[in-house]
Amino acid sequence: MSEPPRTPREQDQGTPEGGVADAVRAAVERTMRATAGSASTTADRAADLVDEVARRGRDARGELARRGQEAGAELARRGQEATGGVGRRLEQLERRLAELERRLAESRAEAEGEGGSRSKPEAEG
Repeated sequence: MSEPPRTPREQDQGTPEGGVADAVRAAVERTMRATAGSASTTADRAADLVDEVARRGRDARGELARRGQEAGAELARRGQEATGGVGRRLEQLERRLAELERRLAESRAEAEGEGGSRSKPEAEG
């Protein structure tokens, strides 16, 4: 009776090189099994880090939006204050101008009353 043909692996086992090949193959398989768990852990950690970066980015965007709104509100408030201050100063100037115009009119009336027949200078034109 003849033996069934041997696989290449079985053929290598009979030679010294076959034992080395099997030893290397076994070492590679053990290494792959040993690092498979840590690769999974590394992938999980990387995913966690990406999630953390994305969360912090959203938080930063929200904080910037909030600060921008606060700054805009502060500028609007200060603008209103400045406008109010300018308005008050304008009103004061209008009152002072009206007072000066009234005094000028009184002075002219007195001058005309005292001088009576003085003629007014003609406007150039």
